[in-house]
Amino acid sequence: MDENLAMALGWGVAAIAFFSYLGVRAWVNAQRREREAYYRSEAIKKIAEMREAPPEQVLSALHEALKPAPESPSPMGAFMTPAQAREFYKGETLKRIAEMKGSDAEGVLAVMREDERRSARRTREGLKLGGLICAAVGVGVVVFLQALVPDVPVYLAGLIPLLVGAALLAYAFVFAPSE
Repeated sequence: MDENLAMALGWGVAAIAFFSYLGVRAWVNAQRREREAYYRSEAIKKIAEMREAPPEQVLSALHEALKPAPESPSPMGAFMTPAQAREFYKGETLKRIAEMKGSDAEGVLAVMREDERRSARRTREGLKLGGLICAAVGVGVVVFLQALVPDVPVYLAGLIPLLVGAALLAYAFVFAPSE
């Protein structure tokens, strides 16, 4: 009976942790998207409030940004993976850039390169944070298991998340492509 209770309790805690994580992740992504939309709208408002005529490059980039999103490649576009969606919309953007002329295309390409750099930096920062969290969990598991079962070296199981965290940190600091 006690073994079944412990297993049920363990699965219950795991389910609560998993769904809590999903909820926080969705909330954080929504906050980030809202913030980015706010900054874009503020930029549009600043351009509209300019006393002199804004440069043609800025107007064309703004016009391109306000175009409706292209149709999804599948009838059920919501089921694209994030990587598939990113590649699809990147291809659509490159098609639009190919239709543009001269300095307008160069300006848009510069903005796209900056977005790619920002995305790479965000990925590296995520790897660093994930590595720190995994390493901290590993240390905590080692300490907890050593205190719980001092006679048996079961605490060595804590080395698994510790080493995973170390690998993530090593990749983020040493091997990840830099700007």
